[in-house]
Amino acid sequence: MVMEATISLQAGTTGLPPAPEAVPTTIKDKWQGAVTQGSGFVAVPVALLRLQTRYRLSPTEMLVLINLLAHWWDPARAVFPRSTTIAKRMGIDTRTVQRATSKMEKAGLITRGIDADGRRVFSFEGLVAKLVRDVPVAYSAQAQETHGS
Repeated sequence: MVMEATISLQAGTTGLPPAPEAVPTTIKDKWQGAVTQGSGFVAVPVALLRLQTRYRLSPTEMLVLINLLAHWWDPARAVFPRSTTIAKRMGIDTRTVQRATSKMEKAGLITRGIDADGRRVFSFEGLVAKLVRDVPVAYSAQAQETHGS
C-alpha cells in the first residue's frame, strides 16, 4: 500500500518556501521499525473514527472493535480472537470486552456466532454496510474538524 500526500501552493503566495515534492511513503517506511515483516497493522477507515460518536461507541468499545479488526483481513471469513486475549492487550476485564461486543452486536455493527469448530466468531458486514451508508456524514464531520499538522 502506498500513501501519498500532495499540497498545491503557489510559490510566494503564502510567504513560505515552496512545498517539497511529494514522495510516496509506505506504511513500513512511515512507522520505521514498528511495522516489520509479520508484525502487521490495522486498517481502520477514517470514516469510522469520525462516526464513532454517531455509532455511540465509547472509547473502550472503539478499542475493542479495533482489536477485533486487527484479525480481519479476508472479508469472506469471520475472525475468532478470544475475549481474554483482547482484555489482556487492553488491560481490562474480560467481561468488559464481552459487554462491548454484545453492545456492538445489538447495534448491528458486528455479528457474533459459533463456527464448526465451536469457536466464537465475529463478522463485520453490518459495520461495512453502515459505513458505506454514512460516508457522506463522515465527510460532513470532516469539514467541521479543525485541521493541523
